[in-house]
Amino acid sequence: MFFSKPEDQLDYELTCPICLQLYSDPVVLPCGHNYCLDCICKTTVNIGQNPPRCPECREEYQGLGSLKKNFKLYGIIEGYRATTAHQQRLPNTKHEGMQVFSNQCTDELSLAMKVSLKCEVSPCSGHFQKHFDEESFKTHAVVESVSEMGVKGCNLHQRLFEYLCSNDMTLLCSTCLIEGHHQNHDLLTFSVAEEEIRQSLESRSKVFACRLQMTETLLQKQAEEQGAIEATGDKLFTKAVTLVDNMASLVERYKERLGVLLEEERGQHRKSCQLRLNALEEQQQQLLEAQQSAAEVLNETDTCTFIHRFMLIDQKLREVVEGTSTSIMPLKTPLNTRRLHTGLKIQDFRYEMNRQLHSLQCLLNPLDLTFNVTTSHPSLIVSNDLRTVKYSSTKQPYPDHSERFTSAPQILCTQGLSGGQHVWVVEVGPNSMWSLGVCYKSIPRRGDHSRLGHNSVSWRLQWKNGKLTVCQSSSNVALGEMTNPPLRIEVALDYEAGMLTFHSTKGRREHLHTFRLVFREPVYPAFSIHSCTPESWITLHSDI
Repeated sequence: MFFSKPEDQLDYELTCPICLQLYSDPVVLPCGHNYCLDCICKTTVNIGQNPPRCPECREEYQGLGSLKKNFKLYGIIEGYRATTAHQQRLPNTKHEGMQVFSNQCTDELSLAMKVSLKCEVSPCSGHFQKHFDEESFKTHAVVESVSEMGVKGCNLHQRLFEYLCSNDMTLLCSTCLIEGHHQNHDLLTFSVAEEEIRQSLESRSKVFACRLQMTETLLQKQAEEQGAIEATGDKLFTKAVTLVDNMASLVERYKERLGVLLEEERGQHRKSCQLRLNALEEQQQQLLEAQQSAAEVLNETDTCTFIHRFMLIDQKLREVVEGTSTSIMPLKTPLNTRRLHTGLKIQDFRYEMNRQLHSLQCLLNPLDLTFNVTTSHPSLIVSNDLRTVKYSSTKQPYPDHSERFTSAPQILCTQGLSGGQHVWVVEVGPNSMWSLGVCYKSIPRRGDHSRLGHNSVSWRLQWKNGKLTVCQSSSNVALGEMTNPPLRIEVALDYEAGMLTFHSTKGRREHLHTFRLVFREPVYPAFSIHSCTPESWITLHSDI
Protein backbone atom coordinates (compact mmCIF):
# COMPACT_ATOMS: atom_id res chain seq x y z
CA MET A 1 0.00 0.00 0.00
CA PHE A 2 1.31 3.45 -0.91
CA PHE A 3 0.97 6.58 1.24
CA SER A 4 1.82 10.12 0.19
CA LYS A 5 3.26 10.93 3.65
CA PRO A 6 6.19 8.96 5.16
CA GLU A 7 4.56 9.23 8.65
CA ASP A 8 1.46 7.40 7.37
CA GLN A 9 3.60 4.76 5.67
CA LEU A 10 5.59 4.18 8.90
CA ASP A 11 2.38 3.97 10.94
CA TYR A 12 1.03 1.37 8.50
CA GLU A 13 4.22 -0.73 8.65
CA LEU A 14 4.16 -0.70 12.49
CA THR A 15 0.50 -1.83 12.67
CA CYS A 16 -0.47 -5.36 13.69
CA PRO A 17 -2.54 -6.93 10.85
CA ILE A 18 -4.86 -8.56 13.41
CA CYS A 19 -5.82 -5.76 15.83
CA LEU A 20 -4.88 -2.92 13.42
CA GLN A 21 -3.11 -1.09 16.29
CA LEU A 22 0.58 -0.42 16.87
CA TYR A 23 2.38 -3.66 17.78
CA SER A 24 2.24 -4.43 21.50
CA ASP A 25 4.93 -6.85 22.71
CA PRO A 26 5.64 -7.96 19.09
CA VAL A 27 6.74 -11.52 18.33
CA VAL A 28 8.03 -12.91 15.05
CA LEU A 29 6.86 -16.18 13.51
CA PRO A 30 9.31 -18.52 11.71
CA CYS A 31 7.83 -17.34 8.40
CA GLY A 32 8.91 -13.77 9.19
CA HIS A 33 5.50 -12.20 9.91
CA ASN A 34 5.04 -10.15 13.10
CA TYR A 35 2.05 -9.94 15.47
CA CYS A 36 1.18 -8.73 18.95
CA LEU A 37 1.72 -11.54 21.44
CA ASP A 38 -1.89 -11.33 22.65
CA CYS A 39 -3.25 -11.29 19.09
CA ILE A 40 -1.36 -14.40 17.96
CA CYS A 41 -2.32 -16.19 21.17
CA LYS A 42 -6.00 -15.61 20.40
CA THR A 43 -5.61 -17.29 16.99
CA THR A 44 -4.52 -20.57 18.63
CA VAL A 45 -7.74 -20.95 20.64
CA ASN A 46 -10.02 -23.82 19.57
CA ILE A 47 -7.62 -25.32 17.03
CA GLY A 48 -7.53 -28.69 18.78
CA GLN A 49 -4.53 -30.89 18.02
CA ASN A 50 -3.79 -29.15 14.72
CA PRO A 51 -0.53 -27.15 14.58
CA PRO A 52 -1.10 -23.38 14.55
CA ARG A 53 -0.69 -21.48 11.28
CA CYS A 54 0.39 -17.97 10.36
CA PRO A 55 -2.78 -15.86 9.74
CA GLU A 56 -1.22 -14.33 6.59
CA CYS A 57 0.75 -17.01 4.72
CA ARG A 58 -0.82 -20.04 6.52
CA GLU A 59 2.60 -21.57 7.21
CA GLU A 60 2.62 -23.93 10.21
CA TYR A 61 4.76 -23.23 13.29
CA GLN A 62 5.55 -25.20 16.46
CA GLY A 63 3.23 -23.50 18.93
CA LEU A 64 3.55 -20.38 21.05
CA GLY A 65 6.73 -21.63 22.70
CA SER A 66 8.63 -21.29 19.41
CA LEU A 67 7.84 -17.58 19.07
CA LYS A 68 10.57 -15.05 19.78
CA LYS A 69 10.15 -11.45 20.84
CA ASN A 70 11.14 -9.02 18.08
CA PHE A 71 13.36 -6.69 20.12
CA LYS A 72 14.29 -4.58 17.09
CA LEU A 73 10.67 -3.93 16.15
CA TYR A 74 9.83 -3.28 19.83
CA GLY A 75 12.54 -0.58 19.99
CA ILE A 76 11.32 1.06 16.78
CA ILE A 77 7.73 1.17 18.06
CA GLU A 78 8.76 2.63 21.43
CA GLY A 79 10.77 5.34 19.65
CA TYR A 80 7.84 6.05 17.36
CA ARG A 81 5.43 6.31 20.31
CA ALA A 82 7.80 8.63 22.15
CA THR A 83 8.20 10.87 19.11
CA THR A 84 4.48 11.23 18.43
CA ALA A 85 3.65 11.68 22.12
CA HIS A 86 6.18 14.43 22.72
CA GLN A 87 5.38 16.26 19.51
CA GLN A 88 1.80 16.59 20.78
CA ARG A 89 2.73 17.21 24.39
CA LEU A 90 5.55 19.76 24.58
CA PRO A 91 4.38 23.32 23.80
CA ASN A 92 6.73 26.26 23.54
CA THR A 93 7.40 28.49 26.51
CA LYS A 94 9.75 31.42 26.49
CA HIS A 95 11.25 32.97 29.61
CA GLU A 96 12.66 36.43 29.49
CA GLY A 97 15.33 37.73 31.85
CA MET A 98 14.29 40.16 34.57
CA GLN A 99 16.23 43.09 36.01
CA VAL A 100 17.33 42.66 39.63
CA PHE A 101 18.14 45.71 41.78
CA SER A 102 20.67 45.87 44.61
CA ASN A 103 19.30 45.45 48.14
CA GLN A 104 22.53 46.87 49.61
CA CYS A 105 22.14 50.43 48.32
CA THR A 106 19.92 52.55 50.56
CA ASP A 107 20.57 55.94 49.03
CA GLU A 108 19.80 55.19 45.37
CA LEU A 109 18.36 52.48 43.09
CA SER A 110 21.19 50.51 41.48
CA LEU A 111 21.23 47.37 39.38
CA ALA A 112 22.62 44.32 41.13
CA MET A 113 25.85 42.94 39.71
CA LYS A 114 25.39 39.40 41.13
CA VAL A 115 22.82 37.53 43.20
CA SER A 116 23.76 35.17 46.06
CA LEU A 117 21.33 32.27 46.05
CA LYS A 118 22.22 31.28 49.61
CA CYS A 119 21.99 34.50 51.59
CA GLU A 120 19.76 36.23 48.99
CA VAL A 121 22.04 39.30 48.84
CA SER A 122 22.01 41.31 45.60
CA PRO A 123 25.01 43.68 45.75
CA CYS A 124 25.76 46.33 43.18
CA SER A 125 29.19 46.61 41.65
CA GLY A 126 30.37 48.76 44.57
CA HIS A 127 29.20 46.41 47.32
CA PHE A 128 29.99 43.15 45.54
CA GLN A 129 33.72 42.98 46.41
CA LYS A 130 33.16 44.06 50.00
CA HIS A 131 30.47 41.45 50.55
CA PHE A 132 32.42 38.50 49.22
CA ASP A 133 35.70 39.49 50.91
CA GLU A 134 34.18 37.95 54.05
CA GLU A 135 35.43 34.38 54.52
CA SER A 136 31.96 32.97 55.33
CA PHE A 137 30.49 34.37 52.10
CA LYS A 138 33.12 33.04 49.68
CA THR A 139 31.40 29.66 49.31
CA HIS A 140 28.04 31.17 48.38
CA ALA A 141 26.79 30.35 44.88
CA VAL A 142 26.22 33.48 42.79
CA VAL A 143 24.53 33.98 39.44
CA GLU A 144 24.21 36.84 36.98
CA SER A 145 21.60 39.25 38.16
CA VAL A 146 19.83 39.69 34.82
CA SER A 147 20.28 36.76 32.48
CA GLU A 148 21.02 33.79 34.71
CA MET A 149 18.51 34.65 37.43
CA GLY A 150 15.78 34.47 34.82
CA VAL A 151 17.12 31.15 33.58
CA LYS A 152 18.50 29.28 36.58
CA GLY A 153 16.81 30.93 39.51
CA CYS A 154 13.31 31.85 40.62
CA ASN A 155 12.80 35.62 40.44
CA LEU A 156 10.06 35.37 43.05
CA HIS A 157 11.98 33.44 45.72
CA GLN A 158 15.60 33.92 44.54
CA ARG A 159 16.21 30.17 44.60
CA LEU A 160 17.51 27.76 42.01
CA PHE A 161 14.95 26.02 39.84
CA GLU A 162 14.55 22.33 40.66
CA TYR A 163 11.24 21.26 39.07
CA LEU A 164 9.42 21.47 35.75
CA CYS A 165 5.64 21.61 35.41
CA SER A 166 4.98 19.55 32.29
CA ASN A 167 1.38 20.81 32.02
CA ASP A 168 2.29 24.40 31.18
CA MET A 169 6.09 24.06 30.87
CA THR A 170 6.96 26.30 33.85
CA LEU A 171 10.12 26.08 35.99
CA LEU A 172 9.68 25.98 39.78
CA CYS A 173 11.94 26.28 42.80
CA SER A 174 11.44 24.29 46.01
CA THR A 175 9.62 27.21 47.64
CA CYS A 176 7.17 27.40 44.74
CA LEU A 177 6.48 23.71 45.32
CA ILE A 178 5.97 24.17 49.09
CA GLU A 179 3.62 27.10 48.53
CA GLY A 180 1.40 24.87 46.42
CA HIS A 181 1.96 26.45 43.02
CA HIS A 182 0.74 24.25 40.14
CA GLN A 183 -1.25 21.95 42.41
CA ASN A 184 -2.58 18.81 40.69
CA HIS A 185 -0.13 19.37 37.84
CA ASP A 186 2.42 16.85 36.61
CA LEU A 187 5.64 18.08 38.27
CA LEU A 188 8.97 16.55 37.24
CA THR A 189 12.40 16.82 38.80
CA PHE A 190 15.04 18.26 36.52
CA SER A 191 16.70 14.87 36.06
CA VAL A 192 13.47 13.22 34.90
CA ALA A 193 12.52 16.23 32.77
CA GLU A 194 15.95 16.29 31.14
CA GLU A 195 15.74 12.59 30.26
CA GLU A 196 12.29 12.97 28.70
CA ILE A 197 13.16 16.15 26.80
CA ARG A 198 16.42 14.70 25.54
CA GLN A 199 14.59 11.64 24.25
CA SER A 200 12.07 13.87 22.52
CA LEU A 201 14.74 16.10 21.03
CA GLU A 202 16.83 13.17 19.86
CA SER A 203 13.74 11.68 18.21
CA ARG A 204 13.05 14.97 16.49
CA SER A 205 16.65 15.15 15.33
CA LYS A 206 16.19 11.78 13.70
CA VAL A 207 13.04 13.08 12.01
CA PHE A 208 14.98 16.12 10.77
CA ALA A 209 17.75 13.93 9.42
CA CYS A 210 15.23 11.69 7.65
CA ARG A 211 13.32 14.66 6.25
CA LEU A 212 16.56 16.31 5.13
CA GLN A 213 17.71 13.15 3.37
CA MET A 214 14.34 12.80 1.64
CA THR A 215 14.38 16.46 0.61
CA GLU A 216 17.89 16.17 -0.83
CA THR A 217 16.82 13.04 -2.72
CA LEU A 218 13.81 14.90 -4.11
CA LEU A 219 16.05 17.78 -5.14
CA GLN A 220 18.31 15.38 -7.02
CA LYS A 221 15.36 13.63 -8.67
CA GLN A 222 13.84 16.99 -9.59
CA ALA A 223 17.09 18.09 -11.24
CA GLU A 224 17.35 14.79 -13.12
CA GLU A 225 13.70 14.97 -14.17
CA GLN A 226 14.13 18.53 -15.39
CA GLY A 227 17.12 17.44 -17.49
CA ALA A 228 15.15 14.51 -18.89
CA ILE A 229 12.24 16.79 -19.79
CA GLU A 230 14.61 19.17 -21.56
CA ALA A 231 16.20 16.27 -23.46
CA THR A 232 12.78 14.88 -24.40
CA GLY A 233 11.72 18.32 -25.61
CA ASP A 234 14.85 18.66 -27.72
CA LYS A 235 14.36 15.21 -29.20
CA LEU A 236 10.70 15.83 -29.88
CA PHE A 237 11.39 19.17 -31.50
CA THR A 238 14.16 17.78 -33.74
CA LYS A 239 12.04 14.87 -35.00
CA ALA A 240 9.02 17.04 -35.58
CA VAL A 241 11.00 19.67 -37.50
CA THR A 242 12.64 16.96 -39.63
CA LEU A 243 9.23 15.61 -40.62
CA VAL A 244 7.78 19.04 -41.26
CA ASP A 245 10.74 20.15 -43.38
CA ASN A 246 10.04 17.27 -45.77
CA MET A 247 6.65 18.72 -46.60
CA ALA A 248 8.13 21.62 -48.58
CA SER A 249 6.25 24.89 -48.93
CA LEU A 250 2.91 23.49 -47.70
CA VAL A 251 4.47 22.60 -44.36
CA GLU A 252 6.43 25.83 -43.83
CA ARG A 253 3.74 27.66 -41.87
CA TYR A 254 3.07 24.53 -39.73
CA LYS A 255 6.77 24.28 -38.96
CA GLU A 256 6.87 27.78 -37.52
CA ARG A 257 3.71 27.16 -35.53
CA LEU A 258 5.15 23.92 -34.14
CA GLY A 259 8.25 25.70 -32.84
CA VAL A 260 6.20 28.38 -31.08
CA LEU A 261 3.80 25.93 -29.42
CA LEU A 262 6.52 23.55 -28.36
CA GLU A 263 8.65 26.33 -26.89
CA GLU A 264 5.66 27.61 -24.93
CA GLU A 265 5.02 24.14 -23.56
CA ARG A 266 8.67 23.69 -22.59
CA GLY A 267 8.64 27.11 -20.98
CA GLN A 268 5.71 26.06 -18.81
CA HIS A 269 7.61 22.93 -17.81
CA ARG A 270 10.71 24.97 -16.94
CA LYS A 271 8.66 27.39 -14.86
CA SER A 272 6.93 24.55 -13.02
CA CYS A 273 10.23 22.78 -12.40
CA GLN A 274 11.84 25.97 -11.08
CA LEU A 275 8.96 26.55 -8.66
CA ARG A 276 9.38 23.04 -7.31
CA LEU A 277 13.14 23.47 -7.02
CA ASN A 278 12.70 26.73 -5.11
CA ALA A 279 10.22 25.11 -2.73
CA LEU A 280 12.52 22.15 -2.10
CA GLU A 281 15.54 24.41 -1.52
CA GLU A 282 13.58 26.49 0.97
CA GLN A 283 12.44 23.34 2.75
CA GLN A 284 16.03 22.07 2.77
CA GLN A 285 17.27 25.29 4.37
CA GLN A 286 14.60 25.14 7.09
CA LEU A 287 15.48 21.55 7.92
CA LEU A 288 19.21 22.32 8.00
CA GLU A 289 18.65 25.20 10.41
CA ALA A 290 16.36 23.12 12.61
CA GLN A 291 18.84 20.26 12.65
CA GLN A 292 21.68 22.60 13.58
CA SER A 293 19.63 24.20 16.40
CA ALA A 294 18.72 20.79 17.79
CA ALA A 295 22.34 19.64 17.63
CA GLU A 296 23.54 22.74 19.48
CA VAL A 297 21.01 22.20 22.27
CA LEU A 298 21.87 18.50 22.53
CA ASN A 299 25.52 19.45 23.02
CA GLU A 300 24.60 21.54 26.08
CA THR A 301 25.82 19.82 29.27
CA ASP A 302 24.25 22.07 31.85
CA THR A 303 20.81 20.65 32.66
CA CYS A 304 19.00 23.87 33.38
CA THR A 305 20.53 25.73 30.44
CA PHE A 306 19.73 22.78 28.23
CA ILE A 307 16.06 22.81 29.24
CA HIS A 308 15.81 26.55 28.83
CA ARG A 309 17.44 26.50 25.39
CA PHE A 310 15.14 23.69 24.41
CA MET A 311 12.08 25.71 25.39
CA LEU A 312 13.36 28.63 23.31
CA ILE A 313 13.61 26.55 20.12
CA ASP A 314 10.78 24.09 20.77
CA GLN A 315 8.09 26.05 18.92
CA LYS A 316 10.35 26.71 15.97
CA LEU A 317 11.29 23.04 15.69
CA ARG A 318 7.66 21.93 15.79
CA GLU A 319 6.78 24.49 13.13
CA VAL A 320 9.54 23.10 10.91
CA VAL A 321 8.33 19.52 11.43
CA GLU A 322 4.71 20.46 10.75
CA GLY A 323 5.52 22.88 7.94
CA THR A 324 7.82 20.64 5.91
CA SER A 325 6.58 17.65 4.00
CA THR A 326 7.56 15.38 1.13
CA SER A 327 4.48 16.23 -0.88
CA ILE A 328 6.60 18.34 -3.28
CA MET A 329 7.22 15.56 -5.74
CA PRO A 330 9.28 15.86 -8.95
CA LEU A 331 7.31 16.75 -12.07
CA LYS A 332 6.90 13.60 -14.16
CA THR A 333 4.18 14.57 -16.58
CA PRO A 334 5.25 14.56 -20.22
CA LEU A 335 4.96 17.51 -22.53
CA ASN A 336 1.37 18.32 -23.48
CA THR A 337 1.67 17.04 -27.02
CA ARG A 338 -2.09 16.90 -27.55
CA ARG A 339 -2.19 20.70 -27.42
CA LEU A 340 0.57 20.80 -30.04
CA HIS A 341 -1.35 18.36 -32.20
CA THR A 342 -4.45 20.57 -32.06
CA GLY A 343 -2.54 23.80 -32.71
CA LEU A 344 -0.85 22.47 -35.84
CA LYS A 345 -4.19 21.73 -37.60
CA ILE A 346 -2.69 18.69 -39.34
CA GLN A 347 -6.05 17.68 -40.79
CA ASP A 348 -5.72 20.48 -43.40
CA PHE A 349 -3.03 18.61 -45.30
CA ARG A 350 -3.52 15.01 -44.09
CA TYR A 351 -4.33 13.63 -47.55
CA GLU A 352 -1.25 15.09 -49.33
CA MET A 353 1.23 14.25 -46.59
CA ASN A 354 -0.27 11.05 -45.15
CA ARG A 355 2.99 9.18 -44.45
CA GLN A 356 4.73 12.17 -42.87
CA LEU A 357 1.64 13.08 -40.84
CA HIS A 358 1.34 9.52 -39.56
CA SER A 359 4.88 9.71 -38.18
CA LEU A 360 4.20 13.13 -36.71
CA GLN A 361 1.00 11.92 -35.08
CA CYS A 362 2.81 9.03 -33.40
CA LEU A 363 5.49 11.45 -32.23
CA LEU A 364 3.08 13.96 -30.72
CA ASN A 365 0.64 11.44 -29.27
CA PRO A 366 2.69 8.93 -27.24
CA LEU A 367 0.92 6.04 -25.56
CA ASP A 368 1.11 6.05 -21.76
CA LEU A 369 1.03 2.36 -20.75
CA THR A 370 1.13 0.80 -17.27
CA PHE A 371 1.25 -2.81 -16.11
CA ASN A 372 -1.89 -4.43 -14.69
CA VAL A 373 -0.88 -6.07 -11.37
CA THR A 374 -4.02 -8.21 -11.26
CA THR A 375 -2.76 -10.11 -14.33
CA SER A 376 0.81 -10.57 -13.06
CA HIS A 377 2.18 -14.08 -12.56
CA PRO A 378 3.41 -14.63 -8.93
CA SER A 379 7.01 -14.84 -10.19
CA LEU A 380 6.88 -11.22 -11.40
CA ILE A 381 7.35 -8.08 -9.31
CA VAL A 382 5.82 -4.81 -10.52
CA SER A 383 7.37 -1.44 -9.59
CA ASN A 384 5.41 1.24 -7.72
CA ASP A 385 5.02 3.36 -10.86
CA LEU A 386 3.65 0.28 -12.74
CA ARG A 387 6.18 0.73 -15.54
CA THR A 388 8.77 -1.95 -14.74
CA VAL A 389 8.30 -5.68 -14.19
CA LYS A 390 11.06 -7.95 -12.88
CA TYR A 391 11.46 -11.69 -12.43
CA SER A 392 11.65 -12.95 -8.85
CA SER A 393 12.65 -16.39 -7.63
CA THR A 394 10.35 -15.81 -4.64
CA LYS A 395 6.64 -16.19 -5.31
CA GLN A 396 4.71 -13.00 -4.57
CA PRO A 397 1.64 -13.25 -2.28
CA TYR A 398 -0.73 -11.86 -4.88
CA PRO A 399 -4.42 -12.46 -4.15
CA ASP A 400 -6.28 -14.90 -6.39
CA HIS A 401 -7.87 -13.27 -9.42
CA SER A 402 -9.57 -14.62 -12.51
CA GLU A 403 -7.30 -12.53 -14.76
CA ARG A 404 -4.01 -13.64 -13.15
CA PHE A 405 -1.58 -15.81 -15.16
CA THR A 406 -0.72 -18.92 -13.16
CA SER A 407 1.37 -21.00 -15.58
CA ALA A 408 3.49 -18.73 -17.79
CA PRO A 409 5.35 -15.76 -16.18
CA GLN A 410 3.31 -13.16 -18.10
CA ILE A 411 1.61 -9.83 -17.52
CA LEU A 412 -0.70 -7.51 -19.50
CA CYS A 413 -1.05 -3.75 -19.59
CA THR A 414 -4.10 -2.07 -18.11
CA GLN A 415 -4.89 -0.17 -21.31
CA GLY A 416 -6.79 -1.91 -24.10
CA LEU A 417 -6.56 -0.58 -27.69
CA SER A 418 -9.64 -0.89 -29.87
CA GLY A 419 -8.79 1.46 -32.72
CA GLY A 420 -6.37 4.01 -34.14
CA GLN A 421 -2.61 4.04 -34.48
CA HIS A 422 -0.39 3.63 -31.42
CA VAL A 423 3.32 3.38 -30.70
CA TRP A 424 5.04 2.32 -27.47
CA VAL A 425 8.64 1.58 -26.55
CA VAL A 426 9.89 -1.30 -24.40
CA GLU A 427 13.35 -1.59 -22.85
CA VAL A 428 14.59 -5.01 -21.69
CA GLY A 429 17.43 -6.04 -19.41
CA PRO A 430 20.69 -7.18 -21.02
CA ASN A 431 21.29 -10.95 -21.06
CA SER A 432 17.61 -11.55 -20.39
CA MET A 433 15.07 -13.65 -22.29
CA TRP A 434 11.63 -12.22 -23.02
CA SER A 435 8.50 -12.12 -25.16
CA LEU A 436 6.35 -9.13 -26.05
CA GLY A 437 3.35 -8.52 -28.26
CA VAL A 438 -0.42 -8.10 -27.96
CA CYS A 439 -3.37 -10.33 -27.12
CA TYR A 440 -7.12 -10.28 -26.58
CA LYS A 441 -8.46 -10.18 -23.05
CA SER A 442 -9.87 -13.68 -23.62
CA ILE A 443 -6.37 -15.26 -23.62
CA PRO A 444 -6.22 -18.36 -21.32
CA ARG A 445 -4.64 -17.71 -17.93
CA ARG A 446 -3.31 -21.20 -17.17
CA GLY A 447 -1.94 -24.18 -19.05
CA ASP A 448 0.40 -24.46 -22.03
CA HIS A 449 -2.03 -22.60 -24.30
CA SER A 450 -1.82 -19.52 -22.09
CA ARG A 451 1.67 -18.75 -23.47
CA LEU A 452 1.88 -15.78 -25.81
CA GLY A 453 1.70 -16.89 -29.45
CA HIS A 454 0.54 -20.41 -28.59
CA ASN A 455 -3.14 -19.66 -29.13
CA SER A 456 -5.30 -17.86 -31.67
CA VAL A 457 -5.70 -14.66 -29.62
CA SER A 458 -2.08 -13.49 -29.17
CA TRP A 459 0.90 -12.46 -31.31
CA ARG A 460 4.41 -12.11 -29.95
CA LEU A 461 8.10 -11.43 -30.67
CA GLN A 462 10.55 -13.47 -28.54
CA TRP A 463 14.26 -13.50 -27.70
CA LYS A 464 15.24 -16.79 -26.09
CA ASN A 465 18.39 -18.95 -26.10
CA GLY A 466 20.10 -16.61 -28.56
CA LYS A 467 17.31 -16.76 -31.15
CA LEU A 468 14.76 -14.16 -32.24
CA THR A 469 11.41 -15.69 -33.22
CA VAL A 470 7.80 -14.70 -33.83
CA CYS A 471 4.78 -16.85 -33.05
CA GLN A 472 1.01 -16.91 -33.62
CA SER A 473 -1.42 -19.83 -33.31
CA SER A 474 1.52 -21.99 -32.10
CA SER A 475 3.33 -21.40 -35.41
CA ASN A 476 6.89 -20.44 -34.44
CA VAL A 477 9.08 -18.75 -37.10
CA ALA A 478 12.77 -17.92 -36.60
CA LEU A 479 13.93 -14.52 -37.87
CA GLY A 480 17.34 -13.68 -39.34
CA GLU A 481 20.53 -14.13 -37.36
CA MET A 482 21.32 -11.35 -34.87
CA THR A 483 24.70 -10.84 -33.19
CA ASN A 484 23.26 -8.86 -30.29
CA PRO A 485 19.75 -9.07 -28.88
CA PRO A 486 17.51 -6.01 -29.25
CA LEU A 487 17.45 -4.03 -25.98
CA ARG A 488 15.01 -1.28 -26.93
CA ILE A 489 12.01 -2.25 -29.07
CA GLU A 490 9.43 0.05 -30.63
CA VAL A 491 6.01 -1.52 -31.15
CA ALA A 492 3.63 0.15 -33.63
CA LEU A 493 -0.03 -0.86 -33.87
CA ASP A 494 -2.37 0.20 -36.69
CA TYR A 495 -5.63 -1.35 -35.54
CA GLU A 496 -7.75 -0.62 -38.64
CA ALA A 497 -4.98 -1.68 -41.03
CA GLY A 498 -4.32 -4.86 -39.01
CA MET A 499 -0.58 -4.22 -38.69
CA LEU A 500 1.64 -4.92 -35.67
CA THR A 501 5.24 -3.84 -36.33
CA PHE A 502 8.42 -4.28 -34.25
CA HIS A 503 11.58 -2.15 -34.64
CA SER A 504 14.87 -2.29 -32.74
CA THR A 505 15.76 1.33 -31.87
CA LYS A 506 18.94 0.87 -29.78
CA GLY A 507 21.58 2.47 -31.97
CA ARG A 508 20.64 1.95 -35.64
CA ARG A 509 16.90 1.59 -36.25
CA GLU A 510 16.17 -1.89 -37.60
CA HIS A 511 12.89 -3.49 -38.69
CA LEU A 512 12.34 -6.83 -36.96
CA HIS A 513 8.91 -8.10 -38.06
CA THR A 514 5.37 -7.08 -39.06
CA PHE A 515 2.24 -9.11 -38.37
CA ARG A 516 -0.63 -8.57 -40.83
CA LEU A 517 -4.04 -9.68 -39.57
CA VAL A 518 -7.57 -8.54 -38.75
CA PHE A 519 -8.28 -7.45 -35.17
CA ARG A 520 -11.78 -8.26 -33.93
CA GLU A 521 -11.47 -7.32 -30.23
CA PRO A 522 -9.55 -4.76 -28.18
CA VAL A 523 -5.91 -5.81 -27.85
CA TYR A 524 -3.71 -5.48 -24.76
CA PRO A 525 0.09 -5.13 -24.81
CA ALA A 526 1.46 -8.37 -23.33
CA PHE A 527 4.86 -9.37 -21.94
CA SER A 528 6.67 -12.42 -20.58
CA ILE A 529 10.07 -13.00 -18.91
CA HIS A 530 11.78 -16.36 -19.45
CA SER A 531 15.08 -15.85 -17.58
CA CYS A 532 15.73 -15.63 -13.84
CA THR A 533 18.87 -13.45 -13.72
CA PRO A 534 19.02 -10.10 -11.86
CA GLU A 535 18.90 -8.40 -15.27
CA SER A 536 15.56 -10.02 -16.15
CA TRP A 537 13.30 -6.98 -16.34
CA ILE A 538 11.10 -5.07 -18.79
CA THR A 539 10.37 -1.32 -18.64
CA LEU A 540 7.69 0.66 -20.49
CA HIS A 541 8.65 4.07 -21.88
CA SER A 542 6.21 6.80 -22.87
CA ASP A 543 8.67 8.51 -25.23
CA ILE A 544 9.39 7.35 -28.77
